Amino acid sequence: MPSGGVRLSVDLSSSAIAATVSWQSVRVPVLIDGRLVMPPGVVIGPAGQVYVGLETAAVRPLPADHRVVDNPTDLLGKPTQPADAADPLDAVGLLATMLRHIAHYAAHHVSEPITELTVTIPASWGPRRRGQLAEAATRSGLPSPTLVTAPAALASYAQTLGLTAPEASCLLVCQADRHPPALTVLQTVADGYRELATQQIELAHDLDDLMTRRVVQTATADNDPLRAAISQPGDAEADGRDALLEAVRTARHLLATQDRAPVLLPAPRQPAVITRDDVSIAAQPLLDQVPKAVGELLDTADVDKQHLAGVVLRSAHGLPGLADRLAAATGTVPTLIDQSHALADGALHLTATHRPAPRAASARLPRVRLRISDLTSALIIGACSLTLLLQAVLTAYITTVQLRVVGVRTSLPQLGTAGALAMLTAFAVAHLAPTTWLAGPPTPSAPEPATGSLIRRGYFTAAVGGAVAAALYGLATGTAVHYDYTPYLKWTLGGALPLAACAAVIATIAPRIPTDALPAWLALTRPAITHVAIATAGIFLMRAALTLTTPVDLTGMPGLAGSAGAALVGVATALTASRSRTIRTITAPGLAIGYALVFTHDTTTALTIGYLIALTWWGIRLTAQTLRLAFPTTATALHRLLDRANG
Repeated sequence: MPSGGVRLSVDLSSSAIAATVSWQSVRVPVLIDGRLVMPPGVVIGPAGQVYVGLETAAVRPLPADHRVVDNPTDLLGKPTQPADAADPLDAVGLLATMLRHIAHYAAHHVSEPITELTVTIPASWGPRRRGQLAEAATRSGLPSPTLVTAPAALASYAQTLGLTAPEASCLLVCQADRHPPALTVLQTVADGYRELATQQIELAHDLDDLMTRRVVQTATADNDPLRAAISQPGDAEADGRDALLEAVRTARHLLATQDRAPVLLPAPRQPAVITRDDVSIAAQPLLDQVPKAVGELLDTADVDKQHLAGVVLRSAHGLPGLADRLAAATGTVPTLIDQSHALADGALHLTATHRPAPRAASARLPRVRLRISDLTSALIIGACSLTLLLQAVLTAYITTVQLRVVGVRTSLPQLGTAGALAMLTAFAVAHLAPTTWLAGPPTPSAPEPATGSLIRRGYFTAAVGGAVAAALYGLATGTAVHYDYTPYLKWTLGGALPLAACAAVIATIAPRIPTDALPAWLALTRPAITHVAIATAGIFLMRAALTLTTPVDLTGMPGLAGSAGAALVGVATALTASRSRTIRTITAPGLAIGYALVFTHDTTTALTIGYLIALTWWGIRLTAQTLRLAFPTTATALHRLLDRANG
């Protein structure tokens, strides 16, 4: 099915990389190597091969000729090697390899290439690092990225959770999941958020380091050499510092879901056990600085507490005390965000909300060569239309006086239905316009037109062509029965013109439909062959049972055939009038039984008109859906106005 493009959002501002892909208005977390988040570590082999997404435990046993980079983004904006280094690191190249790896899995998820890229970056990045990131995206073969700062992405994600921030109000965002923790004040503006001030809470050591020191102090003897290794580290690998830090980090993450967690100390020492109280005590230097940091930040931003519409906190694992300190300092209970893809999703939401979505007028959907099977809908509906027309003409009861026709009795509603189905045939043909070739592929001298242009041409042609066909039906009927064609023309045009008006409105507004909504809209515009065939069979049977000239009925009981036809018309009316499966399930049997019971010569006209009304309602409903997609803001306002009018 055609698509409006694939948008990839990558979060490079967190301690682990997360990615989300948006395709046909659906957002899906990207599994990278089978994981929801990817560690940022990169290893460079002796032959220049690059391995991305490696855990610390996997890096530790690698040979000495492998170079380890904890996070390529840390190398951006600064020299990574002395000028005379024999083999300096290419930070941009490493980041490009990482982005290419992520994009491979994202494209595999949806089986389509990435057409748009959004990247979440730390708020401190300036033009230099932003430019290097853009260069990395180009090297990886991805589109030029739209950059969103981490505080803005968090604020946007919080609003999807229900946080309300009217325009010109302020939000305080705290990111405690990276070292050093950062506080930012954002102001909501028309196109997103404006950063008023930011401040880092400076600590001599991050929380994992503080926790490691506490574990060593409480679990080892005074003369244990591990204490000296932690206080004055030398070779981190030799003294076991890296392994101990990783063990503490793992234990602290476990405390998010349990009360106690083990920490493996270097042999021959026994494992230690930590609790949430231990984390709170170790984090006390951080918590003590929160009130002062918040006050200084608000002063810098020239904002009072009452200006804050909300506080957003992305907390570190196992650090519940931070939320309480922020609530006390700001007077507002923070909105806690502890979802791995929060920043990637928030950045997607922000860019989708504050950037005009591409429209059908400029999009080009994938197209295929026209085949006979593609014309199935149009051929079947057209055949149904001609069947009803021919039956109405051939079974007409003609009264003559002295070889002069003085009266004709036939089913005028049936002629109106034939005209409406001629218009529906034009709809079926117009449905093919955006997705199939009528000739060969485009050439440089005749480039492919945009999807919006194809839709406009197709539905304008349908409006005119269907109306002309209906008019010809009326004229042909008058000619065939040698009588005044005026009543026949009124009915055939009367059945077709409402649908023609719908086609003209659709042709005018459909090019404004967002590209990502086009596949769903195209599915709605395809007329249902089954419903038309059921209605045609029902009307045909009713007419055959009541005709005064040739009452053909294979059962030998014209009344039974007519009642069966009426039941089929009832089913088709229910199926055409609604798309709801529940409503169809309830109304279809009821209308079938009711129509069969009331079927007589006098009611057949009303039953046929009922189906004709349902067919017109289908066109009106499709037009309303097109309006809603093309003008979502106006449609929402109209819904609210109608709700108020209804009390």
